[in-house]
Amino acid sequence: MEVFFVVDQPRQRLSHWMQALGPLDDRGAPQIEAVDAYYEPATDQALLGLRYDDVALGREGLAFLMEIALLAEIGMIQPAELSEGDRRRFLVDRIARCTLHLADRRGVVFALSELVKKLRERGTMVTKPLAIGSVAARGLPRPATEEEEPVLLTPAKGTRDLAPSQPVPIARSTRDLATGPSVSRAPSAAPGRGGSPRLVDRDTAEYPVISGPTPPGIIYARYLRSGRWMPIRIGALSLRGAALMSGALPRINDHVDVALSYGSHRVLVRGNVGKVSTVQESQMTGTATFSVSFQLDDAARRQLTALLTAARAANVTIKPPPPRATRRFPVEWPVCLGTMRGAVRGEALDVSRDGMFVHPMHALGLGTTIHYSTVLDDGEGPVSGRCKVVRHISEAQARVSGLSPGFGLCILDMNEVDRGRWNRFLARVEKRAERRVLVGANPSRLTAIQNVLTAAGYAVTGGSDPGTLVQLASAESRRVDAALIDAGWLTPQMSAEWVESLFAERSVPCFVMQGDTKRARLAVDRLLSVS
Repeated sequence: MEVFFVVDQPRQRLSHWMQALGPLDDRGAPQIEAVDAYYEPATDQALLGLRYDDVALGREGLAFLMEIALLAEIGMIQPAELSEGDRRRFLVDRIARCTLHLADRRGVVFALSELVKKLRERGTMVTKPLAIGSVAARGLPRPATEEEEPVLLTPAKGTRDLAPSQPVPIARSTRDLATGPSVSRAPSAAPGRGGSPRLVDRDTAEYPVISGPTPPGIIYARYLRSGRWMPIRIGALSLRGAALMSGALPRINDHVDVALSYGSHRVLVRGNVGKVSTVQESQMTGTATFSVSFQLDDAARRQLTALLTAARAANVTIKPPPPRATRRFPVEWPVCLGTMRGAVRGEALDVSRDGMFVHPMHALGLGTTIHYSTVLDDGEGPVSGRCKVVRHISEAQARVSGLSPGFGLCILDMNEVDRGRWNRFLARVEKRAERRVLVGANPSRLTAIQNVLTAAGYAVTGGSDPGTLVQLASAESRRVDAALIDAGWLTPQMSAEWVESLFAERSVPCFVMQGDTKRARLAVDRLLSVS
């Protein structure tokens, strides 16, 4: 099996791409037989052709590759999945336009870095095209008139969702992805001793790739927010679109990626957000709803039709889920749990007025009553109380449903002072969930800053390329609420004054930050008056 990754600006963004694509070379990733690297000067793109043994790769391996492509914001092309015309255009016309070709390299990072080294040695873009004979072995003749580029398998996401409206390529086949959050690797929380879950490193692992049929009677759904897959509930679903419920909402006219799973069926679709719940509606139902109009190509339509047909055949009726007592907000907030075995550290993945869902370092007993404490964001001491363990999603359930493993806690009691502080904390998280923050920083600090903001509830997008920053700042119709620029990222050609004026012209508050990345939340809170 051959898979191509399409990488923009390989010379200018080499360190970023090495970090984003590095997981492909990890020991636990599917084994690559060889890598071919091409450079196309007309688009300033590198094409990385990865060859795998198709049996050894399997569905899970392919899902891992798709996950990397989606979350690294790059295109992924499977020539074997394209129509004959598209395949010819790609393997003959497009590769023939490439001016540099490195064959049979070992490792993605090595192939990309060597390609960039060759480009830099030449000093200027190479203009002599490759000979058609370089792809003649594929047995594909050059088409006479077809000019159109093949559709990319994996569309861009993240920062480009905020760019001016442009045609966005839609997925051509099912991406067997986990629809829980995942950043750059397929594995998720691994069991600790005795099979109990351990705390996950959020930088490298999130919710697991679905490894088998989901439980009967349930259609699982998730959508991509801040580079993480957020579990959502389905209120209505058809070929035209869906009504979805989540504690963290997109904005009207946002384009979102929605992943659906039922049994062995997997569908990843892209759609336009047409309606979002008002504050009053959210307070009445305990959740927030948004509607998405799907943009389906033929392959996605077939896959969604198959999913809906299978669900209907099993007498699965999609009904609006019962209203929740309170709205839940996604965070990644540290908590301490007092159990019979002692204190257990954990991470709250969502919080509400009456409970939280936690991922602890050690398993909790379902139905038991435990104590909890957590330090909030108000600079005071921890709040504490008693809670009951009312729900458990095991590692096995998480693998087949794409949810995060962990435990649901219902708060039983909390003193009046702590209850007031907890409610004010939720009010701040709610405000953050409604705000979009743009971060500009070097790759080494970008992820750390994004994680700090996402953990507190913000929707975050970011980049290390100045051109992307300017493009995002110019997107008047879908501008961000605030911009946070890391001082170490600035250059003499891009001063702090220039960046601040860029955003001031567009009425976007901007802050240039120095020092510890943990200060990012405080800086953005002050910028947006979240208190």
